[in-house]
Amino acid sequence: MAHPKRRMLGGAGDLCGPIPNAQFNSVVDLISLSLPLFAKSALQDEIKSENGLNRRLARFVSNIAAQRELPFIAQPESMEDETSGSSPATDIGIHLKADDIESDPPKVTVFEGKRLSTNLPKHRRKEYVIGHDKDGKHVKCGGIERFKLSIHAKEFKRAGMIGYVQDGTSENWRTQVNTCIAELSCQQHNPSWAVQEQLTSLAKNERVSECSSIVSRVDGNLHLTHLWIDLGQED
Repeated sequence: MAHPKRRMLGGAGDLCGPIPNAQFNSVVDLISLSLPLFAKSALQDEIKSENGLNRRLARFVSNIAAQRELPFIAQPESMEDETSGSSPATDIGIHLKADDIESDPPKVTVFEGKRLSTNLPKHRRKEYVIGHDKDGKHVKCGGIERFKLSIHAKEFKRAGMIGYVQDGTSENWRTQVNTCIAELSCQQHNPSWAVQEQLTSLAKNERVSECSSIVSRVDGNLHLTHLWIDLGQED
């Protein structure tokens, strides 16, 4: 995993003006910093549900941002269109604090959170990638799928996913996710899937693992950062 300081530096180690995607990288660093502390709290309180994990993580991210005087706010269940009561919502929206208190803090990126657990019902075990069929209809509840269909992050070029690893290893889950994407690439979908959308190798730092993928969408590619937190029992 890239060291937080290196994300904000040029290759030679010197500051070199505005860095492409620096704001998004700062958000990734913030969430990476929050995840181990969040994990300790979630394990202590035995929080296992996806909704509970996402909401608690959002609070940790906001608290740590405030403590470190970083200009970010994490909002759970962030609606894509606040003018519509039926709008889909991402699990966590990241907003930039506005100096003008009369202005709505702008959203800068979004994250979806998914459990990675063999205790999920069989039809939900691929939900990190894609949804399932129910009553003859496809339920579009897959994490990567919702980004691919531009249900989430339509206006962004970079977004992220949180993986809550509740059993097994991160490497094993990466293999399963990539196998699922490979299988989808052999099937008819609109938009189509490709093996090039598989996750890159994992970089691990204690309980947190990071990788990335490129999601091919009709309206352009999305760079997706994956942050996985080990929620196995503490040593």
